[in-house]
Amino acid sequence: MPFLVESTLIVIAALVMDCVLGEVKRHHPLILFGNFALRCEAVFYPKKDTGNQTMLMRGALCWCVSVLIPSGVLFAVYFISPKFLQIPFTVVVVYFAIGARSLAEHGQAVAAGLMHQDIEDAQQQLSRIVSRDTQDLNETQISSATVETITENTHDAVIAPIFWFLVFGVAGVIVFRLANTLDAMWGYKNKRYEYFGKFSARIDDVLGWPSARLTVLLFVCVSVFKRPVSGLGQIYTWAKRWYSPNAGPVMAAGAYVLNVCLGGPVPYHGVLKSRPWLGDSVTAQPPRAEHIKHAIHLMYQSTYAFVFILLIVGAIQWLY
Repeated sequence: MPFLVESTLIVIAALVMDCVLGEVKRHHPLILFGNFALRCEAVFYPKKDTGNQTMLMRGALCWCVSVLIPSGVLFAVYFISPKFLQIPFTVVVVYFAIGARSLAEHGQAVAAGLMHQDIEDAQQQLSRIVSRDTQDLNETQISSATVETITENTHDAVIAPIFWFLVFGVAGVIVFRLANTLDAMWGYKNKRYEYFGKFSARIDDVLGWPSARLTVLLFVCVSVFKRPVSGLGQIYTWAKRWYSPNAGPVMAAGAYVLNVCLGGPVPYHGVLKSRPWLGDSVTAQPPRAEHIKHAIHLMYQSTYAFVFILLIVGAIQWLY
């Protein structure tokens, strides 16, 4: 069986597992990995100021140890496993790397609070999926934060893991998911992580670059009958303003196809962070609870479109 056909069937099996089982509530491998990374950070983070270059080197070394040790263990398990167990092992790995149902459930919980006009509940639900301050956000700000998170994580937690699995197999999906997790832990431009986490942030930028552009194209393709493809120019213009080379294009594409205004200043740890706006300042609507549901639909539609394309290409490859 050609490689693409087999890989696509593995992806489908992993997506079915995610749909049926959802996220593991206890002892999720990524939580265990996060705990391991924190132990590595405690070892490598200097006890006193050592200078920016040394901090950068320590952060890079900590990243290598944090990623290579668990990756090496998983690769060893894969390669020493009997052939008939390698495919089930790969399906489970891809399943753990994907978080579509969890993302949808979190978004639906926020939307439910807004629909019932329970702002406090919506703020609390939102605090589970974002790092910004949520206690003083209004309905529009809550909706915007949720749509931003869903669109960005459509890439991080769905499209990108599938993409890297297709490119480099089980090794690709493991390394990407661990690198993305470390970026979420250390990729902050604050006093503690500005230099220690710089390597993690840059690696995540590099790994996410091709899959983020793929996500933009999938967003536009599944919305082609609602929003014209000519909007790619607008998406590019908005994305250039954003500080992240991957989140910017994905969120800008989400703002375009959903026709909402995203971005803008947000509070982080008591400080208002200035961010550019994403969306058409004339026609875009302020985000509401219904747009959260539309963002969830966009996530699933993009994922199904990706799998459908893979099936078509794989079938052609198989036949010819």
